[in-house]
Amino acid sequence: MTPRLLVIDLETRPMESRHWGLWGQNIGINQIERPDGLLCFAAQFVGERRVHFHSQWSDGERGMVRAAHRLLDEADVVIGWNSQRFDVPWLQRCFAEHDLPEPSPFKQLDLMRAAKKKFRLPSFKLEFVARWLGVGSKLRTGGFDLWQDVLRGDELARAKMRRYNIQDTKLTGQVYDKLRAKGWVSPPLNAALHAEHCCPHCGSEKLQARGYEETLTRRYKRWQCKSCKRWSRSTHCEPGAAKLKQVA
Repeated sequence: MTPRLLVIDLETRPMESRHWGLWGQNIGINQIERPDGLLCFAAQFVGERRVHFHSQWSDGERGMVRAAHRLLDEADVVIGWNSQRFDVPWLQRCFAEHDLPEPSPFKQLDLMRAAKKKFRLPSFKLEFVARWLGVGSKLRTGGFDLWQDVLRGDELARAKMRRYNIQDTKLTGQVYDKLRAKGWVSPPLNAALHAEHCCPHCGSEKLQARGYEETLTRRYKRWQCKSCKRWSRSTHCEPGAAKLKQVA
């Protein structure tokens, strides 16, 4: 069965509180009038055209959260931008608040974390990395006013928020496609579990033997995938390659 990879992006609403000043405020929990919450989300399975969008204003809060739960329950891997610190913990909070069980286990691929491990860049915001890779850019929102208008019920603002959220999801997917095509990232799954001789990163059978990888006691044949350009090695060592570890 082909693994299901889900790209997801969330938008949240701000807290509402009662406080006196504008600068250097320490706001206590008894000053919070309304906690922050999930406003909307967009999600797309890799390889599929449909983009799922659900919002508080179109689905109700519980309907929106249940839709997110169903999608994560289907996913084998969740892909996002800063998703390990933001999107996934946010969704798990919502599931707990609505008395939903934990979805079936999935792995995560946080593209911001992956980019930080591989590259030295002046910024790791999605906008900068997407432009640097030449795959597109985010939509302009106009800042906090858009969130204000959405919360007031402005239909044009809600339509714009929908476009913005969907564009972020598509852009994240395009960054993933570009990095994966050149071998910089791959899903945290072993595709070779589903076939005998294929790339463990993408499942392609177009492997080219490229030398050997040696450990202290073994030598393994090394392979490069012609499809995703990632490297792997054989699971069995070469005949006669086993050696006794030398003791100094």
